[in-house]
Amino acid sequence: MRLSLARNLHSKLGAPATATRVAIASSSNYSTLLPSQNRGNTPAQHQNINIPSSSRKYTTYSQLPSEHQMVYEMCRKFAEEELMPNAGKWDQKHEFPTEAVDKLAELGLMGINCSSDHNGSELDALSYAIAMEEISRGCASVGVIMSAHNSLYLYPIDAFGSDDLKERYISPYTGHERDENGRLNIGCFGLSEPGNGSDAGAASTTAKEDGDEWIINGTKAWITNAHEASAAIVFATTDKSMKHKGISAFVVPMNAPGFSLGAKEDKLGIRASSTS
Repeated sequence: MRLSLARNLHSKLGAPATATRVAIASSSNYSTLLPSQNRGNTPAQHQNINIPSSSRKYTTYSQLPSEHQMVYEMCRKFAEEELMPNAGKWDQKHEFPTEAVDKLAELGLMGINCSSDHNGSELDALSYAIAMEEISRGCASVGVIMSAHNSLYLYPIDAFGSDDLKERYISPYTGHERDENGRLNIGCFGLSEPGNGSDAGAASTTAKEDGDEWIINGTKAWITNAHEASAAIVFATTDKSMKHKGISAFVVPMNAPGFSLGAKEDKLGIRASSTS
């Protein structure tokens, strides 16, 4: 249930994290139900909000560029033929879909946005969104495995890691290499903790520099792909005086001394994806 970290965890990823605020605006045609100001029998009031039709954008399959149509067709066919017939069985047995994930890697979907310099497919965000939608339609568990690997593990290293980290922890993780046990290299993301969930600012895991290594102490929880991963991105506090800005990210091999895994969570759904 918990991912425990102890000694000799190394490879610091970048400087202490800084927060970036992003404003997102959205619009739609909807009717909101406003509660009555009176506690009596006055009926609830409805407020209709009209948005000009010109502000609504829809994209259909025929409007996609040809290369994105190819991604759509490939992923849809794979989902219908390989995922849908097996999704129920995997979920019931709490079974990791090893062969399906191997085939995802062969299709280039386990490194879909990464540069070709690091064995990635180098496709854009729209391709990724299309692929995720179709794969998840076939099996939600496989969609979660794929998204955690691409978005939570590969992306931070690709965006913020050094060339050395990219060579060591991206190139072997885009579906072309396997670990010492013959398993496909998959990554996971260690942020959540038992006492604070995903509140990164309240993380109690710490990291202290010890010569040319870092010693990380703490416990992580609810980590997707933990039992199949070969490496993890782990968040730990390196400078408590800076509060949330004193948190850094580390790339940690799963076979590092002191790194231990707890039992798999017995989830209500998406059970083919391990969580620990």
